[in-house]
Amino acid sequence: MVTFIKLTRYFTFINKWVVAITLALLMPLVTIFAILRSLNHPVLGDVELTQLAMVLLIMGSLAYTEKTNSHISIGIIVDRLPAKIQVIFDLAAHLLAFIFCLLVCWVFITESDFSKSTDLLNISFYPFKLFIVMGFAAWGLEIIIKCYESMKKIKRTE
Repeated sequence: MVTFIKLTRYFTFINKWVVAITLALLMPLVTIFAILRSLNHPVLGDVELTQLAMVLLIMGSLAYTEKTNSHISIGIIVDRLPAKIQVIFDLAAHLLAFIFCLLVCWVFITESDFSKSTDLLNISFYPFKLFIVMGFAAWGLEIIIKCYESMKKIKRTE
């Protein structure tokens, strides 16, 4: 399990740096796009580039957000339950999220038309759809680690 955790964390680390680099490039580009648009000199394809960069930002941040427990959670009812039941609910939520990740990966691999491209700049969707699969796969791997940790908590509380 230690090797699995190390490989998953390395995969998450790579996704984190893809997001950081994309964000560092996107911030000045969007600023330039906005300034040029206000000066009546819009950049051709600026919206497409921003949308594609947002795919990288969102998909790349899924696993890191899971790793750092930064996903939004509201525990109005669950937080009032005993610790063991809270862990069981967490485990069930992790399993459902893992099934969702598997479903998204499966659909994008089997049902996507990888020959499509953007309308204006003709940028292929292939690498972005592949990154969507990678993002959800990394998120699913992080969820497996959370399930493992939840099971260890259940054994400790017995």
